[in-house]
Amino acid sequence: MRKNRNGFTIIELLMSIAIISIAMSSIYGLYMTYVRIYTSEGVATQVQQNVRSSMNIMVRDIRMAGLDPRGKGIFGIKVAAAQSIRFTADRDMDGDLDDPDISGGFNESNLEQIAYTYNGTNLLEMILYNPDDTIETSDTVMNNVSNLNFTYLDANDVVTADLDEIRTVVIQMTVQKPAGRGDPVSRMLTKRIQCRNLNF
Repeated sequence: MRKNRNGFTIIELLMSIAIISIAMSSIYGLYMTYVRIYTSEGVATQVQQNVRSSMNIMVRDIRMAGLDPRGKGIFGIKVAAAQSIRFTADRDMDGDLDDPDISGGFNESNLEQIAYTYNGTNLLEMILYNPDDTIETSDTVMNNVSNLNFTYLDANDVVTADLDEIRTVVIQMTVQKPAGRGDPVSRMLTKRIQCRNLNF
């Protein structure tokens, strides 16, 4: 009987294993690049949506600052700082600054004395105040905030610190969120709010 001498030598086997290893590592590298890009884009989309929704909440409320249909003179911007704003508005139009009793849920009278503030630890907070300036409740509006800045402008678009001269509020908010193993995703949004109820 003749012996079959056809087969693979050890060198051929080692070369085959080396080629397969190189191919697999290239495929794995491409796959990981794709995963990083996919994760980063997903986080970027989420951050962008969160920034816009949080900004829209602030814009809606700040635009109401100073609403005073009965002319009581007690409504307007109360604190205008670089990283916080506090204001009042007669949202239920009864002429009084109401107690924000939220036991029955939120309604217009709950939102008559509001503050938005950046606490320096990645949180944008909304605070509701009682008429006696005590805090009724606070809630987180946005996480992962890396910067929040309010700028106050007068009727001539000049920066002002005088509460009675404020006509426009400019908000600039930056949010930064980790994106897996990739670099963090950062998004900045700026909004200019014309306060329609302030001394017009």
